[in-house]
Amino acid sequence: MTTVDLSIPYRKVLMVLPKKRVGSEHKLKEGFHYEKYTDDLFDAWCSLQTGVKLFETKEQAAGKLKEMLAEDRAFFEENFLFVMDEKGNLAASAGLWPGRDFDEPRLRIHYVATDPSFQHNGLARSMLTKLAVKYDTLKTKYPLYLATQAQSYGAIRLYASIGFTPYLGAYNGHTQEQSGQDWEETTKILREHA
Repeated sequence: MTTVDLSIPYRKVLMVLPKKRVGSEHKLKEGFHYEKYTDDLFDAWCSLQTGVKLFETKEQAAGKLKEMLAEDRAFFEENFLFVMDEKGNLAASAGLWPGRDFDEPRLRIHYVATDPSFQHNGLARSMLTKLAVKYDTLKTKYPLYLATQAQSYGAIRLYASIGFTPYLGAYNGHTQEQSGQDWEETTKILREHA
């Protein structure tokens, strides 16, 4: 997981993970552990999200977190992961949350972020595999998916290494042809930043 490269134009792409693709959870590296969400983590989550440039300001991140908590706090607390270091610092976070990219809401991986000072410790891989294994226990007919952007080429490589593949079909606001074009451009960016 890296920060978003804002020098690249925004281009949304979707990726899917077939069920039962991830056989087991990648355990956290020694010195890190999961904690359940409490309001004590609110500011740390907002700082983490802005630190990797998923939001421009902490106020925007705070607004989104307040919105999710108001929508379904119990679901958020059950399905978002918070990775802490030995000193109690928030190192990484990600979760399952309903996405609205299709006609009906579907669960997706959402807000994957690892603090730059904790990157390259396998934290994002651990969270993603844990969430994928959890998703496989849920009764749903759809594959797990995520929405990302060409600017997150480092994350796209990670997602692909776990088993996520480009989604080339139509979705809300995008035709199948547009999805193909977006992935064609994103693939060029991946090659340029190999």
